[in-house]
Amino acid sequence: MTHSLQHITDLAEILYLQGVRDVVISPGSRNAPLIRAFYKRFGENCTSIIDERSAAYFALGQSLVSQKPTVLISTSGTAALNYAPAVAEAFFQGVPLLIITADRPPEWIGQQNNQAIWQNNIFGKNVKAEYTLPIESTDKDSHWYAHRIINEAFYITVSDKPGSVHINVPLREPLYEKLPELTSEINIVRKEEPEFILKENSQLVSKWKAAKSIMIISGQLSPNNDLLQIVENISNDNRVVVVAEPTSNLHVAASVCSPEIVLNSKTEYPQVAIPELVMYFGGQVISQKIKLFLNKIKGATFFAILPDEQLIDTFQNVNSIIKADPLSVLKSLPVKPADAKSAFKIFWNREIKNVEIVKEKYTNRIGFSDLQTYKIISESLPEDAVVFAGNSNAVRYLSYFNQKNRVFYSNRGTSGIDGCLSTAAGLASKLSVPVYTIVGDLSFGYDSNALWNREIPKNLKIILVNNNGGGIFHLLKGPSETDAFIPLINAHHPIDFKKLTEAFGLNYHLCATKTSLQNNLNNLFIEKDKAEVLEIQTPNNGEPQITKDFFKFLNTNYGTQLDNA
Repeated sequence: MTHSLQHITDLAEILYLQGVRDVVISPGSRNAPLIRAFYKRFGENCTSIIDERSAAYFALGQSLVSQKPTVLISTSGTAALNYAPAVAEAFFQGVPLLIITADRPPEWIGQQNNQAIWQNNIFGKNVKAEYTLPIESTDKDSHWYAHRIINEAFYITVSDKPGSVHINVPLREPLYEKLPELTSEINIVRKEEPEFILKENSQLVSKWKAAKSIMIISGQLSPNNDLLQIVENISNDNRVVVVAEPTSNLHVAASVCSPEIVLNSKTEYPQVAIPELVMYFGGQVISQKIKLFLNKIKGATFFAILPDEQLIDTFQNVNSIIKADPLSVLKSLPVKPADAKSAFKIFWNREIKNVEIVKEKYTNRIGFSDLQTYKIISESLPEDAVVFAGNSNAVRYLSYFNQKNRVFYSNRGTSGIDGCLSTAAGLASKLSVPVYTIVGDLSFGYDSNALWNREIPKNLKIILVNNNGGGIFHLLKGPSETDAFIPLINAHHPIDFKKLTEAFGLNYHLCATKTSLQNNLNNLFIEKDKAEVLEIQTPNNGEPQITKDFFKFLNTNYGTQLDNA
């Protein structure tokens, strides 16, 4: 007769043979059989992190680099619930993540037993799929069933748009008995992906050939050199304007990489600026201005290149969809020679040039503030740096400036501030180069347990911009005008970041002036042997009026500086 925990031993082996290499474990007792099985198979590739919320984001960061599912293992009860924010981020950003939760036997749920909650469907619609393994695998059918579930769960997490998948594992005591050895009947199901070929007579190819003005919009994407090369080639087409923010990792090839700035000068655009054909792919776009611009376009053909069957119409204008990856579609499109540029491309090139001149004139004269801080950071980071951009202010301010050849990561699936440091730590654990993590004070404080990690990567370099509260709310018209703003929205806090950082054993540096910022950034680039935090204290909540005046200056002076330059 087969051992009752044979499926636990096999679970670790099947996932290893499918290509999984990273395991993040939240310590517990109910998950003891899982911990022993995975540690035996994965060894030093297992990481133990006590805080489950932080552990899940750390795993997310690992998957962002590997593009393979990291396995998360928790004990039963509320431990599993703490995974939920990162599970949702993985689902909406499209990052493979495999969550394995130990559970009590079903007969003990709701019977006032320790660490027993309803764990089936615990993550709701925020996972691609959810499974429960049999409580024992003592016969041929239950053994086959467990193998089938494990293989299916793996393929769903990496197929089409990747995402999170949950496997619930009910376990009876005893929990610490010796696990069985592998059987000779391990069943690995392989999957072949057919190559997508865009037909020569397809609607997209026909529209592409006929169009005189084309705009390509890329949302958030993981780094992909093959796709970057294709987009660089297409951008040479004299009809094509590429809009790609730094989080797309295609910004090097883009005509417009700061749409929030470039599209700030007008509320209405002449016909020459309007594309006949629009193509969109990737995840979230940050800029509200590009969304408003595309939403107003009438009569254009909008193609969305989507990874699965869900219709995503961010700009409320999609009239055609293609289920495929962007690379397979773009490499099938003919590129017209880069001879005389179209009026469409000339218009947008001039817009970009005008805005850059006006932007430089304003930002070169401002005082120490959030805006100046992000300008200095953008000018100072290594040109090929790996950057993790925190949400709210950080990712937006960075998009206002030239980010050169840098690689960008950010939690833009759900855009929360709650796991930025933990995700960056997971990211750094998979890379040998420094990971520059740029976050605000609320993000740092919220996720400070990311530093509660025995194996905090030495290449994690945290740049903390402290404007003493939720600086982004000072920039929004609604929140800053209410009576509740100061006591309830601004989120002023008493955190001493020096003490907090040093409590976890990291190096700490402080600057509160432009000069000290530049000097401390240079030191941050030199230090190699320890994770560290550079706190930048900006005055008066980051001087939000300087940022508000920046956009007013762009509007007021647009078009005049180029002629006078």
